[in-house]
Amino acid sequence: MDPGITRAASLTLLGVWLSACAVPEASPTPTQAPLFRPLPPALATPTRAPAASATSVPLGSPVPTLPCTNDARFVEDLTLPDGTVVSPGVELDKRWSVLNAGTCDWNAGYRLVRVGTSAIEGSAELALFPARAGATAEWQVEVRTPSEPGEYLARWRARAPDGTLFGEEVYLLIFVEEATAVPSASPSATP
Repeated sequence: MDPGITRAASLTLLGVWLSACAVPEASPTPTQAPLFRPLPPALATPTRAPAASATSVPLGSPVPTLPCTNDARFVEDLTLPDGTVVSPGVELDKRWSVLNAGTCDWNAGYRLVRVGTSAIEGSAELALFPARAGATAEWQVEVRTPSEPGEYLARWRARAPDGTLFGEEVYLLIFVEEATAVPSASPSATP
């Protein structure tokens, strides 16, 4: 037998045997990251962690949160400026631009509530339009004017979910005019 063939056959058999015994290399799937990755050179060098300070929070500890504050500031009347003259018994849509001047975001738990008494009819409580802290919101109420002539004032204020009132009041100041008599149709003479 040719020694060159025997040696080649032995090497081939050895390669087949080694490949059968070797653990196959698992290639990462698209959703699976490789198990080990070399560190970038900047992170491969060991560094010393900074000393703990009085303000550091140990890992795993909850981060303390400070309570937020509620505040609302009137910006401008969007409808019905103060002193608007209106007819008796009509529906009105009053809107204000208001700044959320606090640090709390207004969510579904915030309400716009009526304060004081007034002959102007309307809801005693309404949902407050949501607004992030520092953002401007639009507040809206729908009311009905009194049937008697005169000057009328209605006021509203924001209420937090815990029931506390906050911020500046917004109001509606109107003058209800005298009801004008509708001239009655007089019978016309027919020729």
